[in-house]
Amino acid sequence: MCPMVEQSGEFRSADGRRVVFSRYGPADGHRVLFHYGSPGTRHLGPRMVEAVERHGIQLLVLDRPGYGASTRRPGRRIADVAEDVGLLADMHGWDRFAVWGGSGGGPHALACASLLADRVLRCASVVGPAPYDADGLDWFEGMSPGNVEEFSRALEGEAAYRPLVERLAREAVEATRAGEVSIPTDYELPEADLAALRSRLTDPGHLERTIAAHTDGVDGWIDDCMAMTRPWGFDPATVQLPVSIWYGPDDVLCPRGHAEWLLSRIPGAERHELPHDHMLEADELDAIYRWLVPGP
Repeated sequence: MCPMVEQSGEFRSADGRRVVFSRYGPADGHRVLFHYGSPGTRHLGPRMVEAVERHGIQLLVLDRPGYGASTRRPGRRIADVAEDVGLLADMHGWDRFAVWGGSGGGPHALACASLLADRVLRCASVVGPAPYDADGLDWFEGMSPGNVEEFSRALEGEAAYRPLVERLAREAVEATRAGEVSIPTDYELPEADLAALRSRLTDPGHLERTIAAHTDGVDGWIDDCMAMTRPWGFDPATVQLPVSIWYGPDDVLCPRGHAEWLLSRIPGAERHELPHDHMLEADELDAIYRWLVPGP
């Protein structure tokens, strides 16, 4: 089987920003839009690409403002991504499509489900957080010290948060160059997540993707995490289309309580407990795509 080719393109947003995207898969494939985590990149690794190929998906992935060559949009809300997604879908002639997001991409997927409800068929939030102002939720409970520090700095604003992100970005690239995982020890990842990260170290292009997500994505990373700790600009309870919430039982980056809150607020949301924690392997990706594009 020939390896799938990543096709890149760009467009101008309604306010004139440059937005860069990638497309994977056949032109007649099932239409799915993916929001990566924070930090992340539109350049997908082989595990993600192979899953797209297995399920006959035509996948669109945009670099959110501040990532890669996409122009930064300071002060953006989670809700603001829906505007760019709508334009990207128009560009490709997509009237209807499914959407999913992993980790920090989860809220952005839910934003599309809420604000593009006439176009989104199904939405999956995978190991993604609940709103910071979620009533009845202790947002930091069960979260690793490294993540708590990040979001605490994000709450203080960019001046407090940027130095930390710039250091973490440098260290992530240095660790990857040294053949080590990019997430520091104070994030206290479970062994399953660490094993998954180690297995990716030898993937083709792993260093280049780490650079794209981290040092080429500092502004996007900063704005993502500040947006997650501020009002999202929509209420997840307004989502009426089919939604699935996927979570790892011992996830320390996005603890289970976040999933429980989303499940209790989004009408009819389906529960999917993952066999591992935050990182997704082939079986989990297959399950997500089977849910997003169910057979006849």
